[in-house]
Order: sequence, then structure tokens, then C-alpha cells
Amino acid sequence: MAEGKSQTLGIDLNDAGVDTALIVRQLTARHQPDGRTQQRLAAAFQRSGDWNKVVDSLAAGDAVRRSRSARMAGALDMHLAVPWLSSLLLAHEPVVRHAAAKALGKIGGTRSAEALLRAIQRRGPTPTLIVELARAAPDLFLETALCVPQRTGVKGAVAVAAGLRRRRAAVTPLLALLGSGTRRERAISCRALAWIGAGTAIPAIAVALGDSDWMVRMSAVKALAALKCDGYMPELDALLVDRNIRVRKAAQNALRRLRKEMAPRLMEWLWL
Repeated sequence: MAEGKSQTLGIDLNDAGVDTALIVRQLTARHQPDGRTQQRLAAAFQRSGDWNKVVDSLAAGDAVRRSRSARMAGALDMHLAVPWLSSLLLAHEPVVRHAAAKALGKIGGTRSAEALLRAIQRRGPTPTLIVELARAAPDLFLETALCVPQRTGVKGAVAVAAGLRRRRAAVTPLLALLGSGTRRERAISCRALAWIGAGTAIPAIAVALGDSDWMVRMSAVKALAALKCDGYMPELDALLVDRNIRVRKAAQNALRRLRKEMAPRLMEWLWL
């Protein structure tokens, strides 16, 4: 059927010994990158009636069935299943919440991203929710979310997701967060800007080296090292005697890394 020679499915969704979602993922990964295999699989599911079975199983009492159906919905890019998957983000069982988040990340789009953001607001940020939000969010979704009021902790999660996306459009709202956010938001913004590779943010990150909070100072040190910025070596040297041991250690590591990267350039200059 994946090769286009069959128009029906030979898979029993109720067979506990067969991981149907895994089979579908393997088929779509192995075949055409343009999505034709996935489209044929989705069409076959609709013709056989298994499409409705997947949706119905999202409300099953058994957690294993719900998680399997969530994974299947994600593998088939079932946009119509987004409302059901959204409700599963609040399920009691971690395996169900994880499967629903992964499915929404795979499906993507505004509705999926909004569902993941709501889950972060209600349950708090988790690595899975943040990663899948970064994966699902359409252009400018995260940047907009950084610019509007959010519950405590939510903007930090969005900033991490924006950093993971590595979109230049996020630099301006991240700089604003670095200047006026909470201590955690300021620290996260430094790291997110470094992940993006935002060279234009270096002066603002350098200012954060003098932040009153040790966590922000440490993040700024690590960000400058990640950006390979050797223009603030005296400021980094000064942090070798910082009152916080973690800042001192971060400064030591950053200076070692930057000096190592500077060495080849110094040798070139000596030979000129």
C-alpha cells in the first residue's frame, strides 16, 4: 500500500502485539520525502474506516490505546484530531501526555501550537512541551507570544522554544525580555540569543555580565563563549573573582575556550 499498489489496509488497530503507529512512521520515513506515502496511508485509513477508529480511541479508557492512537494521529498528520489531542495534554497518565505532545508537534500549525502553549500555562513547562512547541509553531507565533502578557514561567518556556527554532525574528523580543524580564527570563534570553547566533545581541549580553543575579551573569558568560565573542575579555576576567562559585567556574571555562579559539589567529598574526 505504501508503494501505491494497494488501496486498503491490512492492519488491525486492536492488535496489542502490533505497534501500528511505529509501522506508519517507518513507512513514511523510508519512502518519498514529498509526503505522497503519508497521503496514501491517510487515504487508506479513511477508506477502511480506521481513521474514525483512531479518533474514537483517543477517548478510550485504556491509557495504552489512547497513547497509541495519539501517536498514530501524529504519524498521519491528522489535523482533525487536534482538539482531541489537545485534551490529552491534560491526561493523568504521563505516557498519554507525552504521546499527545509529540503528535501535536508533528502535526504543527497554529492550533497545535496554541494547544501546547495552553498546556504549558496550565501544567507548567516541561522539556517535551517546550520542544514540541518549538516544532509546531508557525512563523511569528513564538515571537508574538513573547510580546504579550503571560503567566509566570510561560515566557521563559517560549523563549527557550524560540531559541530552539533559531529564527532571527525572535532576536528583538528576546532582547526586550533580557532587558525587562524576571531573573529566569533574563537568563534564558541570554542562552536563547546564543543558540540563534545573534551577534547583534552581544552588547546587550555583555551588559548582563553585571546583572545583580548570579544566574543571569552565568548565562551571559556562557552566551558570549557560545557566540565566540572575545571582545569582553576584561569583563570575563573580572568575573573570576565573582562572589558566586558557579559564575567563577563559568568565566574560567569561557576564558579557556575563547583563548583556545584565539590561538590560531594569534599565530597567523605573528607570521604576517
